[in-house]
Amino acid sequence: MKRHRQNAFTIYLIMTGAEWLIFSLYITVVYVYLATYVTNDPFQLVFITTVFTATTLIFEIPTGLVADVYSRRLSVIIGFAVMGIGGIIQGIFQVYVVFLFTEVVWGIGFTFISGARDAWIAEEIGEKRVADAYMRGSQVGQIAFLIGIPISTALGTIALNIPIILAGILFLLLAVFLILVMPEQGFQRSSQEERESWGTMFSTFKESARLVRGRTVLTAILIISAVWGLSSSGFDNLWTVFMLENLTFPAWRSLEPVIWFGLINAVATILGLLGTEVVRRKVDINSQTVNVRTLMFLTFVTAICMVIFGLAGNFWLAVTVYCLSMTFRTICDPIFRTWINQNIESKVRATVMSMDSQAFSLGQMIGGSAIGAIGSAISLPVALVTTGLARIPVTILLARLVLQGKRKREEASE
Repeated sequence: MKRHRQNAFTIYLIMTGAEWLIFSLYITVVYVYLATYVTNDPFQLVFITTVFTATTLIFEIPTGLVADVYSRRLSVIIGFAVMGIGGIIQGIFQVYVVFLFTEVVWGIGFTFISGARDAWIAEEIGEKRVADAYMRGSQVGQIAFLIGIPISTALGTIALNIPIILAGILFLLLAVFLILVMPEQGFQRSSQEERESWGTMFSTFKESARLVRGRTVLTAILIISAVWGLSSSGFDNLWTVFMLENLTFPAWRSLEPVIWFGLINAVATILGLLGTEVVRRKVDINSQTVNVRTLMFLTFVTAICMVIFGLAGNFWLAVTVYCLSMTFRTICDPIFRTWINQNIESKVRATVMSMDSQAFSLGQMIGGSAIGAIGSAISLPVALVTTGLARIPVTILLARLVLQGKRKREEASE
């Protein structure tokens, strides 16, 4: 059993590192690719993400149920294969409508992975080790992401679509690799009769919904995810075009913008890696109280950095606060996932995590479109400042949870 857990832990790290490396190849150039060949209209850029998030909103629960009823391993493998197909199509066709279609494909693939992978590793290695797995996975992923940046940048200077097509091919190869090596012993599949029954899937969903309604903290988690989605969607889609249109890039060695963006993302990744290691060593993320306090602080400073970025008129100031905001967001991720796991039961883990992803997608769909409209109708700076201000309510909600926890501990001690 111990050997199996170690094997699953290793496969999880390999899977996470490979995914981040492939995603690095993709994300380093995709927004430059979009602005250069597809569209640079702020609303259209955000609408691309809106299509993606609308797709995830629709498919999160069904695919989460598939993972909880049939197989989490199978769900993850299908997800990477579907995303691979989407990436290849995106890189070949430089047409806006086609890009929108591929976002639907990506959204479906993403929903097969989200929730299922985190639930899979939690079952395979046990809840006591899962926090360490999330932290280590985040670090391995960031190192892989950092490796992918110069590769993507170099290929992007040849043709911006090469890294995108390569990412699609590598996602397909990752799916094949997981077919060969990914174990699944901790998950107890339903019987054949249950798997063939829609009632089993509906009962799993109802149990998940009951759990969320019965726990204030889970409701708060879904609200936080929705607001984070609203904020992240607008910021991630607009920061590149904001820098291209509003800031003057240094004339150092006549570097192309794609190289500058590669360097910026590399710095942000290194800072995220270092920050995650500091948190892993200094913060007890097995404590829910500590997790909530840490998330409250990180959310607040992220909001401040995003607001300053939107107001920045200087290239280096914008780069500094962008890197800091991405660092704080990176540190939040494993802490937030650990916090979710601490509040859900095994048999509905993938479904509840899919609900969380669905809440994030809902925020992206609603808020992203609104922020994109602000960018088109008013200005990009106003839109970006709005993304930062949107995180302030999350800080307030987390502060309330901290105070509620403190009162409960005081009552218990009395």
